[in-house]
Amino acid sequence: MYMREKDETNMLIALDFAGTGLRAISAEIQEDNAVRIISDELRKTENIKYGIIEQPSGIAFNVTSVIKELINSSKITKAVTRFSSALGGRSMKVISKSITAQLNKSKPIDKNDIKALTKECEELVGVEGVEVYDIKPVSYSLDGIEVISPIKMYGSEITIVFNLVVGSALIKDQFQKLMDRIGTYKVEYLPLAAEAFAIAVTEEEDRKEGCVVIDMGYSKTTITIYGNEIMQYLMVLPLGGNNITKDIQSLGLNEVQAEKLKCKFGVSMEEFVEKPLKISIPATIPNESNVFVKNTDLAMVIEARLDEMFQPVFNIIERYESQLPNGIIVSGGAAKLSKIKEYFEIKTGMPVRYGDHSEWLTEDTPIKYHDLSYAQIIGNAVLAHDFRMKNKTVEQRPQKKKKGLSAITDLIGQGLFRFFEDDTELKNN
Repeated sequence: MYMREKDETNMLIALDFAGTGLRAISAEIQEDNAVRIISDELRKTENIKYGIIEQPSGIAFNVTSVIKELINSSKITKAVTRFSSALGGRSMKVISKSITAQLNKSKPIDKNDIKALTKECEELVGVEGVEVYDIKPVSYSLDGIEVISPIKMYGSEITIVFNLVVGSALIKDQFQKLMDRIGTYKVEYLPLAAEAFAIAVTEEEDRKEGCVVIDMGYSKTTITIYGNEIMQYLMVLPLGGNNITKDIQSLGLNEVQAEKLKCKFGVSMEEFVEKPLKISIPATIPNESNVFVKNTDLAMVIEARLDEMFQPVFNIIERYESQLPNGIIVSGGAAKLSKIKEYFEIKTGMPVRYGDHSEWLTEDTPIKYHDLSYAQIIGNAVLAHDFRMKNKTVEQRPQKKKKGLSAITDLIGQGLFRFFEDDTELKNN
């Protein structure tokens, strides 16, 4: 972005389109790849479902409004014309395809040959209503012999296996309608949402060696499996933290009470309840008696929903288990549920850790930006900056800046989730 008098290649604006609304940040990417967040803005909207913008006109108004608010709060003095975002959706998944071609044995293979075959493979999908959102080569074989890279090599036949991320064309079409209505701003870079999230919360070693990334969001949960730094599997579940909250409402609560109860007293499994409690909650109807909820009943409701959500995931993880030495990395706003790490450890028998984007942030970053709900937009900013640099200098994958900041488990104790401490609506008995 064109901000202040600094090098424009280091400044940018990133937007998240989520089920809870629009989130925007202005950030400066420093020389060591650390992200300095200048300001952020949030605008609630209900017209984004599973990555699809349902009402482009209304969202377009919100986009322009939230960027203007961001410009003011960031004290940006020069023209803003671009922002980066990310695409994701319930329909997205990874498929594999291979393509074989005959070669001129007297001519070495170059990048243009690979590009042509990549385009040819992409066109093989050819299904109406389906869009290819990403395509990456997984392996190369030259005259029947597997090679790491065929560039500058000679041969008579080449076979390339590709991983393609495909999904509903509606995701792209509706986003394009949104951009047509905005006019003032252009998209600078548009990575996959799952990739932006993974870059934020994992290390390069995780993605190379093999890992599962679980992004627990408000209305959806995204599961990606990485190996050789390539996305090998992608699943988007239309269930998230809000579904757990709705289940808790069946105990006789409204949505606000259920969310607070989940955050303050909820645990992922009944066996993690250390001491039985009866929680008194004010009635929503005047003159009615308070509602009493046992924390054991609360845990049973949460565990039942988690089991329903993740049973398909456990089946997939079991299939890939031998390829996942770096285990499971869980993150996202809904991953703040108490004992969620232990839940996955028990259910899968694999090593599990929290994914944390804090190592991307400068040391003076306010604590609120360490919250797991900011992970994807931080990854978005990192990838957008990397895109700029790739078009300016030699290609290099961004690396987290090692600063020794606290892990997410330490941040819990430092005050990240203290917003329930003074709540008078929920009291244990």
